[in-house]
Amino acid sequence: MNIILNKINSCLKDYSNEDLNELNNRLNIQTIDFTFKSFLKIENNDYKYMLDDLKIKHSCEIETKSDEINNLRVKLDTIKTELHNYKRTIQGTIQEKSIEISDSNTKYLQNQIIDLKKQHEIQLDSINNTLNKQYQSQINSINNNFQTQLELYKEQLKEAQNKSVSQDNLKHFEETLIRTINEKPNIHSENSNIKGQFGEQFIDNIQNNYKLCQEFELQNTTKLESNGDFIAHNIYPNISDKILIESKFVKNLKCSQNTKHGKSDLLRFEDHTNKFFKENPYSHSIIFSMNSDTIPGKGSYHIENIDNHLIFYVSINYSKINNDETFQHIINFIFHTIVMYIVETSHQNKINTTNDNTANFIKLLENTYHNERKTINILENKIQVLEKDILDFNNIISLHKTNIENISIKFNEINHNLKKNNDSEKKHNYINIDEIYTYIKNNGYNISFLDKTTRDELKTLFPKLPSKFNKKKLIQEYIEYVKKETII
Repeated sequence: MNIILNKINSCLKDYSNEDLNELNNRLNIQTIDFTFKSFLKIENNDYKYMLDDLKIKHSCEIETKSDEINNLRVKLDTIKTELHNYKRTIQGTIQEKSIEISDSNTKYLQNQIIDLKKQHEIQLDSINNTLNKQYQSQINSINNNFQTQLELYKEQLKEAQNKSVSQDNLKHFEETLIRTINEKPNIHSENSNIKGQFGEQFIDNIQNNYKLCQEFELQNTTKLESNGDFIAHNIYPNISDKILIESKFVKNLKCSQNTKHGKSDLLRFEDHTNKFFKENPYSHSIIFSMNSDTIPGKGSYHIENIDNHLIFYVSINYSKINNDETFQHIINFIFHTIVMYIVETSHQNKINTTNDNTANFIKLLENTYHNERKTINILENKIQVLEKDILDFNNIISLHKTNIENISIKFNEINHNLKKNNDSEKKHNYINIDEIYTYIKNNGYNISFLDKTTRDELKTLFPKLPSKFNKKKLIQEYIEYVKKETII
């Protein structure tokens, strides 16, 4: 029997008492039978007597362990009940804190939204006022003057055609018309030393606001010899015509041969034009004189035809305008008008006489005026769209506010324990500081009272202090509290 017990002890010596107790609770007749057959290799029924002997020997210990297990189960049930009650209490606290934080965040975001809305309204009003101040009076003045001049010259042109005026008088009338449109009041003195590149920049900027064709291309050819300054491609849908463009920013455009300096500006332009016309069967050319009133021998505006190639001479005096934005607008206006004239001429497949040129030019001016009026309407519509975008933006902010509230609630649910502890600690500290301040004030003490008094003495005087409070931190918070009370 001892041999068997030693074998059993040797097999079970590596197991703890808890493991053995657990094994004992789970033993049944079949398990014991299998165990003895496996470990002891006993093939008869003698082991049953051994088991009975073991059970009798350890019965008291088994009963004791069973009682301990029952007691532990009772304690476990008690702990589960307490844990359930604690969870309910914590959930109630979390709900209260979540509502409190949500209300605080909501109020803050509402104030931010109101401030942001006010800022947008101020900016929008400022933009509208700026636009009205800068452009409305100019637009109204231009519209009125243009319409009046247009009607006047249309009547004069009609009378001139009926009277069969001479070509010289009609030419003078055409030049007067273009000069009157180009001239502006309150002109400035001519004192600019702007280089030729300044004028080229105005031509280059035409493509930024070109409206007649989306595929419009303005090729810079200033670095290519005998190719002008720019070549315009795709000027109008289904029109293959190209335009050579040169710009001169000089006060006096030269037109004669000079043996000292070579060919004049106009002669070089004519050479470039002839070369361009030979290389491109459907082509035209323009020269802009941007700092003079007229071009010698051509006037302020002149159209010539060479074998169905149109040549435009345009003179605009920048020094009388002295404003880049206004001058750029005029250049764009004239270029659009010239393109429309070329398109109509190409569509009719003929070159008009001088009388027809002038009449068509006035007609194109009138069409361009209506296009500009449409542009103004488009700008007004854009302002309305901007106002709608601001309204949509406010709605997005409102939705964003709701999302933030939801995120805040989730955040507090995840971090409720830490938040609860921090809030509770802050609350207790504030109450203790208030009590300490009242005690020191009523007894006529000063800040040195806290420094001289020990922690235990302070805990006795002020029981609501945390059990493990930091005395140095307490003194620092007391000083900050005194400062706030003094300000109040």
